[in-house]
Amino acid sequence: MLAPWLPDFIDRAFVRDLAASLIFLLILMVLRSLIRHAILKREDLGHEVKRRWLVTLRNSGLVVFMVGMALIWANEIETLAVSLVAIAAAIVLATKEMILCLMGSIYRTSTHAYTIGDRIEIHGLKGQVIDTNVLSTTLIESSQAMANKGTVGRGITFPNSLLLSQPVYNETMLGSYVIQTLHIDIGRDADWQRAETALLEAAHHVIAEYRDDLAQHARELQRGFGLDAPAIEPRIKIALDDRESIGLHLQLPAPLGQRSKVEQHILRAFLTATSPGQDHPADDA
Repeated sequence: MLAPWLPDFIDRAFVRDLAASLIFLLILMVLRSLIRHAILKREDLGHEVKRRWLVTLRNSGLVVFMVGMALIWANEIETLAVSLVAIAAAIVLATKEMILCLMGSIYRTSTHAYTIGDRIEIHGLKGQVIDTNVLSTTLIESSQAMANKGTVGRGITFPNSLLLSQPVYNETMLGSYVIQTLHIDIGRDADWQRAETALLEAAHHVIAEYRDDLAQHARELQRGFGLDAPAIEPRIKIALDDRESIGLHLQLPAPLGQRSKVEQHILRAFLTATSPGQDHPADDA
């Protein structure tokens, strides 16, 4: 028998559902804590894999909690839903952005657009994914230096609703290498053949450090995705778009996370080779 001073809406069914909710929440928290502890203790897993598993555990726990609460309070929710029909439109309008974020999360999961550790670019935001949930995604801003930016390496959080209206560029979808393009302009009266040779020699010197791993990566792309073997040798395209300069566009494969280092190495080697006082490679022969 319930106390007579309790409100009318508190009956036996309400007390039963409340007790079931508390027990369910306690069991869920204990299981989540045990699994989280087990993941952190695994020494055979890398930090990125652990972070991916922890994020998946958190999001899965949230989904299980929401489904469990909906099942426990199904009768009460049904009664409440009937009374909320009149204001359903207002609720949808008020939660429009949140619904779009949830739809974006479903889109990301179903299309495998990206996951923890991937390097992506969306709506001008570029960086490595370090966290995802049902409403937002968090990036660490790309550390590649840019002339118009004084700060890099910042944390960026964007709503998942962007996924429904903006394209996502995933640089890691096909592996750990990308094609890096380096643009250099020289004067029309400069020795472009010498500049081209110096640029290619600098690129070959850089690629030599990871050539074996790059060749293995190319074979894996052929087997796994049925793609033609990507070029593993540097190439230069010449452009005459400007009347006063010659454009040298160098393309070479570069490891993800090291593109800025590769670019700086090539630029320094190129400037050293083409600076006044340096002999042409052919002259030394």
